[in-house]
Amino acid sequence: MNHNFRGWAYWLIVISASVFLLQGCANIVPPSGGPKDTLAPKITYISPPDSTLHFKAHKVSFTFNEYVQLDNVFEKLIVSPTLKRTPTVTSKLKTVTMVIKDTLAENTTYTFNFSDAIRDNNESNPIQDFQYVISTGDYLDSLQVRGFIIDAETGKSDSNVSVMIYRNTIDSVVSKEKPVYYARSRGNGSFWFRNMAPGDYKLFALKEEDRDLQYNQPKELIAFGDSLLHLRDQNLKDITMLMFMEQDSTIKKPEEGAAEQAPPAEEETEKEKKEKEKEKKKKRTLNISPTLEDNKQELGKPLLLTFSAPVKTFDSTAFRLSQDTVFTPVTFTTSFDSTRTKLSVNFDWKEGKPYRLIIPKESVADTTGAQPAKADTISFAAKKESDYGRVMLTLTLSDSTKSMVSDTMHYVAQLIKDKEIKYSGKIERNTWVQKRITPGEYEVWILLDENNNGKWDRGVYYGTPKKQPERVVSFPKKENIKANWGVKIPLTL
Repeated sequence: MNHNFRGWAYWLIVISASVFLLQGCANIVPPSGGPKDTLAPKITYISPPDSTLHFKAHKVSFTFNEYVQLDNVFEKLIVSPTLKRTPTVTSKLKTVTMVIKDTLAENTTYTFNFSDAIRDNNESNPIQDFQYVISTGDYLDSLQVRGFIIDAETGKSDSNVSVMIYRNTIDSVVSKEKPVYYARSRGNGSFWFRNMAPGDYKLFALKEEDRDLQYNQPKELIAFGDSLLHLRDQNLKDITMLMFMEQDSTIKKPEEGAAEQAPPAEEETEKEKKEKEKEKKKKRTLNISPTLEDNKQELGKPLLLTFSAPVKTFDSTAFRLSQDTVFTPVTFTTSFDSTRTKLSVNFDWKEGKPYRLIIPKESVADTTGAQPAKADTISFAAKKESDYGRVMLTLTLSDSTKSMVSDTMHYVAQLIKDKEIKYSGKIERNTWVQKRITPGEYEVWILLDENNNGKWDRGVYYGTPKKQPERVVSFPKKENIKANWGVKIPLTL
């Protein structure tokens, strides 16, 4: 009996221990991969070394402490002074190899800026602003030029702009030649030229799509320096360049007859002609759409009607505009825009009042004779004053601003929403007051209005005289305008 009991006890202990071990194994947590790699690769060896003098090599090898890869190096590599052919750059394991195809000029310092094109294999951590500098002469040039690119119309920094420096100082060089020195602006709009030789230079900036480093498209944004850069024994910094698009570009267009000829149009078949005739005979209608938000009309502004086609026949005397629930007729005026697709109905709307506009079918027709399918009735109500917010903006000029701008400078306040100027007005005696602002979040811009016409004016590069664009200063804080509420906005320029 004791023998059997001991046997059962033995097997019970063995089974229990096995179950415990199995459960323990099921709950084992696999080891983690450790902290995420956030470190960029480090250079361990360069051949020929950085800052080499009397450079004569055609191949350069960069060795790093880990496996590396290249990210869009053809676009990101910038060589100054510029070369006719971009060097070939390849990577294998821990080595990046650059092959220089051009013959380098004598007694010249060259900078090869890889930007962030070299990254590690695992997490793509980039080496920021990686540069390789050599000289074919006895010394390395060390002068620098630094500055910022600002969009003149918005006052915001502009990134990825090509900033170019030329030894040839005539204006047309920017459309004919490649620059001697070349850089790109960063996210904050800054640019930085290093290892430059002494001399007199022309400074120009270009935001382009084709990346040919030449100003040859009328829609390209440009910026230019007012005077030459006189680079001697001191660095130049804090240069501000204002980007703009020329309104009337004088860039030479292709000569007549040089344009590619369009292929001759194929003749229409009889079936296609009959189908077109059927489409023409189908009865078309002219549609009318009012511009209203929540069926409410803005105070102090006209009611805007949009037609689906340009209007040819129009009889405003047939229109009927009535006010109140008893439909009291009121007198109003109308005016078309240049396209004759937008009609403004002008009336001094009374806050909170209901209105009804009746447009008879026969009162309007487009250029093909099409009319509305039936008389159109538009019912709406005018907004109330309490639906709007108010702003009082005060502008103070700092001492440094006073020293930089003319005493006759004029200032215009602008409220921006969805990249559009919604409200603007001249600042008189350092103050601007605006009522009837639709609630929402707005950016605040200040226009330095040199010619006092109340709007931003473009610059002129190809013209006489050359002229910088007017400048706008934007402020980072957005202002929340609420209904039936006044907001004070103190600004220092």
